Amino acid sequence: MPISFTKLLALTIALFLLSSCSSADFQNTNAAANFTPAPTPSSNFTSADIAKLKWIEGTWRGMDGDKPFYERYKIVESTMIVETLNEDGSVDGDPGRFELKHGEFGQGEGDKRSAASEITDTYVQFVPAKLGSGLNSFRFEKASDGTWTALLEWPASQTKPAGKKRYRMEPWKPTN
Repeated sequence: MPISFTKLLALTIALFLLSSCSSADFQNTNAAANFTPAPTPSSNFTSADIAKLKWIEGTWRGMDGDKPFYERYKIVESTMIVETLNEDGSVDGDPGRFELKHGEFGQGEGDKRSAASEITDTYVQFVPAKLGSGLNSFRFEKASDGTWTALLEWPASQTKPAGKKRYRMEPWKPTN
């Protein structure tokens, strides 16, 4: 059974996000063109590093072509909680959780784990915890206009070429 894009993005952003996308979906930008993730997760992060991500807190709308999707991000101590929302603002499914454990900030388990390789005041870069796992790399990058960008990069597989995609996330308030 296929998983909806919005559930995929919020619940398994690091794990399965956009695995069905093609390189034709990529929207080129300077940030996306310079997207070269560090190859391995760091195990040296602290709660102070996670606090740098407060800029991502809020409720956001992104577009997948002409289809909107909605998410809420919240930083609670050393955890980033990501909720997928319906158009009315209600929560759709269980939240995703990126947690700081033993200096590593990530989500998932074993071969299906992605973790941060870099955290700054303006971006966080996630990479597969295990090289060759087929998982995506992705970067959340703050923009100066109050928006942020999700830049995704996935490796080639036996059935698909490697590719990239960019989503602009804008502040959003539900209609209800």
